[in-house]
Amino acid sequence: MNFLPTVDARPTSQMEDVRPAALHPSLWAASRPTSATLDNLLLPAGTTVHGKAGQLLAWESAPASPTEIGALWLRCAKSFPATGLWPVCDYPWPIEPERRWQHTRGNDGSLVWRDPYALPVDVYGAAELPDRDGQFDDRGEPESYRRLMEDFGITETEMIPAAAAALPDDPLARLVAPVGHERLTLVACRRPADASLVLDFGVANDDATPGIFAGVVRSWEERFGVVPVMLDPSWTAFQAVAPPTEDVQVERLSAEIFAFATDTALQGGFHIQNMAHEASAKDMARSREWLIWWD
Repeated sequence: MNFLPTVDARPTSQMEDVRPAALHPSLWAASRPTSATLDNLLLPAGTTVHGKAGQLLAWESAPASPTEIGALWLRCAKSFPATGLWPVCDYPWPIEPERRWQHTRGNDGSLVWRDPYALPVDVYGAAELPDRDGQFDDRGEPESYRRLMEDFGITETEMIPAAAAALPDDPLARLVAPVGHERLTLVACRRPADASLVLDFGVANDDATPGIFAGVVRSWEERFGVVPVMLDPSWTAFQAVAPPTEDVQVERLSAEIFAFATDTALQGGFHIQNMAHEASAKDMARSREWLIWWD
C-alpha cells in the first residue's frame, strides 16, 4: 500500500513556521492544542480524533447535541489564537488521520485529481496548477472567459487580485454566530484557512482541490479576514471580517469569487445572509457572510 501523509503534514502550516507577514496575529495560533485545551473550553459531549503520532487533530460534537451550535462556534472562534482549534459547522464525514485524495479514483478508474495538495497563492494562481490548467483558456480563446465574466456583471476582468483591506485590531470580535447548524468540529490548525487541509476537504465541482481550496481561502484570509464557517460538499460558508469598500476592489474581489466557483456562479449558487438572499459575486464581495452552493 502506498504511504499516505497525515492530514496535518505540509502544506498545512507547522508549529515551527513563522506567521506570514500579511496574516493578522489574531488569525495565527500560538501553540498546538492538547486534551487540556479541550478541557479548558468546557465543551459539551463529543469525541476526539488523534493522528498517528498521538497528536490532537479534532474534536466533534455528539449527535443531537443540546448546545446552541452557533453560539459555541462564535465562542470557539474568538478563542482560536489561544487554543489553536478552529470551529467548522456541519462537516459531514468521519475525520481520517491520513490524506486520501492522492489515491482516490473515479468511476472510470482514473485519479480524481492530479495534484490535489498543490497550493496556489491566490485564485488566479490556481489556474496554473494541473487540476485547473487552462481554466481561463476556453478552446484556445482566452478572451471567451472574460466575456463570460462580463455577461455576469463582472467589470474588472484583467484578473488582478483585490487590494487588501485594513483589518481591525481585533478581527475576531467582528464575527457573528451562524444560525441553522446541527454539529460542530474543532480543527487543530495554525490558521483558520488550514482547517480545510486538516479535514482533507475539497469539492469536485470546479476542481476545488484541498490545496486550491486552502490556498484561495488563505489569500482572502490575509486580505479580508475571510474565515471558514461551514465545510460541506454541497455548501460552504464563510465570514469576511473586512470586505472591500472601494468600488474597484469590490469588482476585483467579485472576479476572484467568480473564478473560484465559476460553475456555481453560472447556476446562481451564491447566497448571503444564511441563504436568505440569492446573490451575485459582487453582492458577496460586499457582504460579511458568504454562502457558496456547489452541487
